[in-house]
Amino acid sequence: MTESPPDALTPSVELLTRVASLYHLEGMTQEEIAAKLGLSRPKVGRLLKQARDIGIVEITVHVHPSLAMPLESELSARFGLRVIVAGDQPDETAQRAQVGKAAATALDRLLIDGATVTVGMGRNVKAVSEQAAGLRQRPCTVISGIGGSAQVGDGLNSNDIATRLADALGGRFEGVYAPAYVESTQLRDTFLGHADIGRTLSRASHADIAVVGIGDAVPDSLVVRLGCISAEEMARLREDGAVGDILGHFVNAEGAPIAEWIEQRVVGLTRDDLRKIPQVIAVASEATKAPAILGAVRSGLIGTLVISVTTARGLLAAAQAHTP
Repeated sequence: MTESPPDALTPSVELLTRVASLYHLEGMTQEEIAAKLGLSRPKVGRLLKQARDIGIVEITVHVHPSLAMPLESELSARFGLRVIVAGDQPDETAQRAQVGKAAATALDRLLIDGATVTVGMGRNVKAVSEQAAGLRQRPCTVISGIGGSAQVGDGLNSNDIATRLADALGGRFEGVYAPAYVESTQLRDTFLGHADIGRTLSRASHADIAVVGIGDAVPDSLVVRLGCISAEEMARLREDGAVGDILGHFVNAEGAPIAEWIEQRVVGLTRDDLRKIPQVIAVASEATKAPAILGAVRSGLIGTLVISVTTARGLLAAAQAHTP
């Protein structure tokens, strides 16, 4: 039996599209659609859900300025940095895309012709590169700010993100071909001593803009799942008070450096490198990361924070609970 190609308009896809169009574009109720198409109302409800699940329907909620601006103002005044609040979305994927779009817009406004951008790794930074598609093309350079992991899939490594962002902006890409974390400080120094790696990271340290994610210090964090840090090492970090990290640099709730023993194994930009970059944009879409974000904004390593409404409220609550 011959299978339909993935993009073929099968009868089921056609029905899903028709039901979704009647509901979302023509404003018909589920009861009206059921009567029109000879379906039961529960069937229509299931079809609408399926249309969302497979991507026929994408729902975006644009936050009203009256909701975002007070949060942005309060957070900016409290932490002394620029805060951009994006609207809450119905699911994790849509939320990450919405926050990524807000960060890509901020990057677009800051990035002048001939400038250099360095990027971190992870799902939120990846979302920024994806949402940059369609931005104005300009001469620029996009450089990886940290090594990667062979276990990372879905384009989450810094090299993958930098390549995608450079393509979107019409710029040039430079990568760091090394692990993000290694077993010892001596091995880290060996990698940094390699001419290509050292030269690339040196150029990244002189970037005009950095786009980074904020990792959380939890047992099932991305760095643990990817094998960058063992579960035992993460437990030790948490015992030391770590709440999150930026490019492998862990901090506590007050933003103070934690566990330099792990930091000395990172093949990437240092804390001092980040502090010298004029514009550091940190992106975090998950409300569960509020404690990690609190440590990040208190660390002095970032200048712009891009988050969602719910995450902004969680950050305020975390700040009130952990007053220095």
